[in-house]
Amino acid sequence: MVFLNFRCILYSKVLPPRAHKGIYDGKGLMFGYKPTFSEKKTKKVWKPNVQRKTYYSEILEEKLKYEMTTSAMRSIDRAGGFDNYILKTSDKRLGTKAATELKKRLLTVIEMKERGENIEDIRKKLAPPPKISKHQHVPKKYTNRFYFEWKGRKHVIYC
Repeated sequence: MVFLNFRCILYSKVLPPRAHKGIYDGKGLMFGYKPTFSEKKTKKVWKPNVQRKTYYSEILEEKLKYEMTTSAMRSIDRAGGFDNYILKTSDKRLGTKAATELKKRLLTVIEMKERGENIEDIRKKLAPPPKISKHQHVPKKYTNRFYFEWKGRKHVIYC
């Protein structure tokens, strides 16, 4: 059996842009150098192990699908569940926009449940507004004649 001794020189750690849509548990891209057999430095990027996972939130009473690192999955198991992990972990450790927004959402739902509100009413209040598709045609409202003259239209519409 041959054992190789790998030495790595790490310089920086960065969150990739897509990380803000998932739960990365403080992990990110790591940049550095990995010396070869001939002692030359070669640039290296270490990427986190990201998996797509669905967890059930007992507070929200619904399934949530996120991209998360295996480190986050282990932390969820150690914390005793998805909701416990999100609520007990600091915002700095969560590190991503999706995770911090989810934490705020969980806290507001807990407050509303303590006031005695029904889960269906809570969902209606916290539901995000529907997104307008880029491909959906939204007719413009033309209020004056200037728009058509300025755009060089041949016909004139009087408003």
